[in-house]
Amino acid sequence: TQTFKARKRKTLSADEKHHLLESYNSLPKTSQRDAAQKSGIPQPTLSKILKDKESIIQNEGDRKRMRSGKAPMVKAALIKWIRNARERNAPLSGPLVMQKAEELAVALGITNFKASTGWFERFKKREGIVFKKMHGEAEDADIRSREEWLENEWIEMRRDFAEEDIWNADETLPDGTLTFKSDNKKGGKKSKERITALFICSMTGKKKDLFIIGKSQNPRCFKNVRHLPVRYAANVSAWMTGYLFEDWDRKLGRESRKILLLVDNCTAHVTKDVALRNIQLEFLPKNTTSILQPCDQGIIRIAKAYFRKQMACTVLHHIDEKISLLDAILMLANTWSDIDASTIRNCWKKGGL
Repeated sequence: TQTFKARKRKTLSADEKHHLLESYNSLPKTSQRDAAQKSGIPQPTLSKILKDKESIIQNEGDRKRMRSGKAPMVKAALIKWIRNARERNAPLSGPLVMQKAEELAVALGITNFKASTGWFERFKKREGIVFKKMHGEAEDADIRSREEWLENEWIEMRRDFAEEDIWNADETLPDGTLTFKSDNKKGGKKSKERITALFICSMTGKKKDLFIIGKSQNPRCFKNVRHLPVRYAANVSAWMTGYLFEDWDRKLGRESRKILLLVDNCTAHVTKDVALRNIQLEFLPKNTTSILQPCDQGIIRIAKAYFRKQMACTVLHHIDEKISLLDAILMLANTWSDIDASTIRNCWKKGGL
């Protein structure tokens, strides 16, 4: 008995149909049967394509207009907006730019535009847009030094302190933005109101109020502000110094309490001229903070993500309005309050402490 295998039916895409039409038109005068054989399709399929010739050509024209008409309008408007944002030194992120692209499309009367991840990646590649760090530096982590410190020094160092009395402090600055490859500015002109945020947390997940270090002793935006949700101090370089630990040290003295405070080996933390009686300040080994310091195991990264999200909303809807020092402080305070104790404890564990 002879069996016949059913031929699997193939559905042709709009692109394939249009290509077959172009191929058929380029052939010398021949029968549909021979043309179908040369194209590798059944003759009834070719017959149907020729019958639907007008609608296939019209659909292809609509698709081309969508690709080459509407998208470029969005692209041109988005490029202009990105340049405008960079001129104002506004930090940009991928989700922010994608959201803005869709808003621009709506403003241009384009209702079927979607800024997908794929579209955004192609847009970045075509326009030469990259992510650049605005501040900071990085060195290779020294894993051996970390392991030796944990085995030899850490065990002895923490012996006299309960977990609630072991703390870590680290400061940070906003550090990244999307920009054009040709943009050689290191984050743009530094604002006169540039600030540093000092995060302090314990092994048990407790947090001290956020410490903000700015340049101005009495910023203009603080006028008529009676209370800040953070501690604020002025420093010439807007960077942390050992002197700023003095108030905390005095408070610990009144509580008859002593703590162990871990910091990185930044020279700004040196306290040669400051007598700390209740804070035992210990420096982490050089080039180990990225794999050892609790604040660098996710705490600051999460804080930055929350802060950028708030900043992005402000930039998105009020790009021509200047973000004041007070605005930034309030955003940072909200950011710090959103980080829970379990996240902090996990970051201490991740560092091996």
